[in-house]
Amino acid sequence: MYKPFSEDLSCDEVKRIELMGESAIRAYRRVVSIFKSSKPGLFMLMGDYGSGKTLIVRKATAGLSSGRVVVKSFKSINPDADLSCSGGRAIMGYVIDNFELFFQNPEAYAELARNYVISVSQYYPVLLVVSLPLIIGDISGYGDVVNRVGEIPEGNKIMVSFTPEETKSILSRLGISINEHVKPYILKTPGLGIRALSPSKRSDDVVEIIVI
Repeated sequence: MYKPFSEDLSCDEVKRIELMGESAIRAYRRVVSIFKSSKPGLFMLMGDYGSGKTLIVRKATAGLSSGRVVVKSFKSINPDADLSCSGGRAIMGYVIDNFELFFQNPEAYAELARNYVISVSQYYPVLLVVSLPLIIGDISGYGDVVNRVGEIPEGNKIMVSFTPEETKSILSRLGISINEHVKPYILKTPGLGIRALSPSKRSDDVVEIIVI
């Protein structure tokens, strides 16, 4: 079954995927180190849409030998859903995926944002995953959250990025052809390329995981 989004993958599928691109590999190692340290505080993983941020954090949780990192998504319609692939019981930290939704519609996400950004981060590492470019709505009245996020030290921020050459190489390895008619913005991230350029799938097609 073709799964173009990382949140739709099973943990077994996540574990089998090989991360590609120097930036993604560095980000993965950094995320693992954050949760292994168990140092409380706020951290941020940033990157353009389709840069593999969700896959990186899910794969990082799978790489932990003990403990559990809870992975919540502001995009999920099920507030209890956990995308983590860690198997332990003792909580080591939290990931909040799609945190950019707070800035777009703060009223809808303010309660959850305050809980993790202000309260939980005092006791656990909390990694906010943000897609760029950031679209900001009316954030007046939510200065407590906005200020705390704005105060995240540069050393606690992780950026994922790809050159067009890296994206082309990754898409080529996945069997996705690129011609001169492909718009440059499609090659900004592997995820964009996969979702835009993958050949249409018939209902009886079986495709190995090709998602970044």
